[in-house]
Amino acid sequence: MSLPSSTHNHRTAAISLGLFAMVCVACGSDTTVTVGDGGDDVDQAGVDVSVSAGVSIARDDADLPDLESLEVVDGMVTLPDGWFEMAGYGTVLHVDGDAVVPHYVTTSTCTMGDTEDNEFPVDRAEAVDGVLVVDLVGTTTVNRLLPLSDGIECDSDPDDALVALDELFVTHYPFFDERGLDWNDEMDRIRAAADVGDEALAAEVEAFVQRLGDGHTTFGGDVDVDPADFGVDGVTTIEQVNQLYADEAAATFAAIDDLDFDPAVSVGWGTLAEGVGYLAVTDFLADDHEAFDAALSDAVAALDEQFDRLVVDMRFNPGGYGDLAVLTAGFFTDEPTQAYRKWAYAEPDPFVQTIEIEPAGEHFDGRIAVLTSPVTASAAEEFLLAIRAVADPILVGAPSFGAFSDAIDWVLPDGTELTLSMEVYTDLDGVSYEGTGIPVDVPAPFDQTVEAALAELTSTP
Repeated sequence: MSLPSSTHNHRTAAISLGLFAMVCVACGSDTTVTVGDGGDDVDQAGVDVSVSAGVSIARDDADLPDLESLEVVDGMVTLPDGWFEMAGYGTVLHVDGDAVVPHYVTTSTCTMGDTEDNEFPVDRAEAVDGVLVVDLVGTTTVNRLLPLSDGIECDSDPDDALVALDELFVTHYPFFDERGLDWNDEMDRIRAAADVGDEALAAEVEAFVQRLGDGHTTFGGDVDVDPADFGVDGVTTIEQVNQLYADEAAATFAAIDDLDFDPAVSVGWGTLAEGVGYLAVTDFLADDHEAFDAALSDAVAALDEQFDRLVVDMRFNPGGYGDLAVLTAGFFTDEPTQAYRKWAYAEPDPFVQTIEIEPAGEHFDGRIAVLTSPVTASAAEEFLLAIRAVADPILVGAPSFGAFSDAIDWVLPDGTELTLSMEVYTDLDGVSYEGTGIPVDVPAPFDQTVEAALAELTSTP
């Protein structure tokens, strides 16, 4: 469950990939502090809250919702009645008893979304300096809900859909330059197609999604990966990529001695070669986070005892829950370490969040090679950002997919549903890898990555 129009609890890029293809979306974000922290103080009295460019709602202390009525019972939060802005995401929530209704706001449009139950699983929820701080289970996001004194009326009709689409992307999409597109040109094509008819419009929107190549910005379909990125001769189609993927997964696991794989949490480990262990996490989608933690703890404890070198295979991982990615990185450090930053693109004064990795009870204390591929996406890329900060791994294979920003749910006035990247992720040096993926130290074809990593780990004592 997620806050309406917020980030989803799990994050995988919507990329075309046969066996493990998922049309999924994002979750996760954090702040200039650590995961779960409330962030900078917010002086909310008398402030105009800008939910989107050119849209503001005046607030008056006397009319604000009662934040003291916030309830957290058995890890579930019930929001107090009233109106709240989801800071940075162009969305206003109306809470009334057991119901929460999102309102999707652009400069000149507003669309009501579906009613959600007023009950959300949280790691933490509290009022901090007049703002509700909600840290949902599954994400690395600290959502800030700014209380409003007045509500809004949504009166947009279906004819406003293209206007809303244009204003949405202008205000909230960060990466046109990185992805080599001009939004004005794209919008001109979409309007021209709309004049022709619904089929032409649908085809043009799908063509735009493919040109953009952002697995977190879609209208429900997949974004094709480029077969050439796998570096394997003769692989030129998505169908061939699917077969390559399946064959390599089967061949890799067959080559691991004493493989112990738990499909419930997608964690497997064993012996790759003398003195070299193997650990694979094929996704971060485990709903039982305690079981995931326990499986990884058992695996890392055994690997650290038996080996001084380790291959961590992330080639098959399209993402999932961001907090599982962060948790996994904690098995490779013995002290708290800042890892990366993220913020909502549309905020004029961004609430920058810094993700800090907490050490797990067990940790591997040897040399590490991490395998990556064009399939390594979303939350799996959060793991890459984190492991580079806490350890000194050798990255082997091909650059990751390059879809970091969370995919935010949105609804247009005609009922069209989409997800949109609205956030910027960077490493601690301020470098963003959106659209390019995290680069590798040792390039290798997809089906020769294990051998390349093994050669690196065994070439020196």
